[in-house]
Amino acid sequence: MKKRLYSLTVIFTIIILIINIFTKSEHLTGIITFSVNLFIKNIFPSLFPMFIISSILVEIDIPKVLGNLFKKPMSFIFKTKGEGAFIFFMSMITGFPSSAKYLNDLMDKNLITKRDTEKILMFTFFSNPLFIINTVGNLFLNSMYLGFLVFLSHIIGNIIVGIIFRNYKSSQTINDNSQNFSSFKYLNNKINECNIFKVLLKSIRSSLDVLINIFGIVTFFLIIINLIFKDITSIPAIFITGLTEMTTGLKYLSLTDLSLFLKLIISAFFISFGGFSVHFQIMSILNEKKIKYLPFLLARTIHGLVSVFIIIIMTLL
Repeated sequence: MKKRLYSLTVIFTIIILIINIFTKSEHLTGIITFSVNLFIKNIFPSLFPMFIISSILVEIDIPKVLGNLFKKPMSFIFKTKGEGAFIFFMSMITGFPSSAKYLNDLMDKNLITKRDTEKILMFTFFSNPLFIINTVGNLFLNSMYLGFLVFLSHIIGNIIVGIIFRNYKSSQTINDNSQNFSSFKYLNNKINECNIFKVLLKSIRSSLDVLINIFGIVTFFLIIINLIFKDITSIPAIFITGLTEMTTGLKYLSLTDLSLFLKLIISAFFISFGGFSVHFQIMSILNEKKIKYLPFLLARTIHGLVSVFIIIIMTLL
């Protein structure tokens, strides 16, 4: 019954899309043009360089070096391998869905297991800091200070989610390779062994594959939103849009007559939940690794609620 319902839903969606392609071709062209501009001006410039850098860092075993340095705090706080520190810091700088790309690379290098990936994915869901502080803060909320508060609640929320889920899928290999090694000597050897030109070409190809995938998913979700809602002005429409495609929801939220406080806490929830578009991007990157989605969805919901709670506390202090 479930499989039949799923099949019917897919077929129905395809039929609706085909009908709208012919009846609303000009409208869809505008949506796709907007998506292309969003990709070229925002997504590609922020992710492509960091994807290449991260791939090179993985090849020279920086995650293993950081794992050696941070294995005790990572084990104590999150009950996971030290290599999770690389994902944590890189994702915080880059923004989602980069954590999925980094986790995928580490799994391919056999530095972490599927069990580790499902655990680390819970608390490395970061939005780009420049997007939060500049776009959401300055542009949408008209205050860099409020953008910084959202960013702070977002980071703290991630850490709290990691602590909440610390006993979920606890790494079975935390204590493996527990003996310390000389990080500088090991890194020096790996750099000298590495063919940087070959690694660079491989990094460019893999990064472009992921980015094209992201572009396709963002475009698809923007089309779906615009097919569902002809006018995104009501609060329910904005909330559904924000849960589906975060950036669009935040944009229309900023245009409402809601109080600044309500805009602030809803923005915090949208960013920490991420939107199903971002969820889909992450799951598509990790598709071959067969990562479970429902625990991740639960973590994102908790993350959104925790971020809202933190924002409320910070504004009351």
